[in-house]
Amino acid sequence: MRDATALPYDDESFDAVIISNALHIMPEPEKALCEIKRVLKKDGVLYAPTFIHGNGAAYRLRTRLLELAGFYAYSKWTAAELAEFVRKHGYKVRKNKVLGDTIAPLCYIEAECL
Repeated sequence: MRDATALPYDDESFDAVIISNALHIMPEPEKALCEIKRVLKKDGVLYAPTFIHGNGAAYRLRTRLLELAGFYAYSKWTAAELAEFVRKHGYKVRKNKVLGDTIAPLCYIEAECL
């Protein structure tokens, strides 16, 4: 397993990086996005499918049950908030799509490194 905030690769090593279902469980996801940007080539692509949260009793119940099971989400973004977070950290979001309409939706983010 690698630490996404300290990748052991040279600058501009990759055409694409995938970080799947991890940003929301990291205490400092902005550090991971910065490090990913470092190792991506110019115009490289970030793929970051991430579980997102919503409002309402079902979402709160799901979050509470996951926390009781030992799974803690530091970031509880909506799809729009996740896309804005990625943009804010130096990426151009190309695709932002919510997959599933259950109480555990996933947001598919595809973004270019600027």
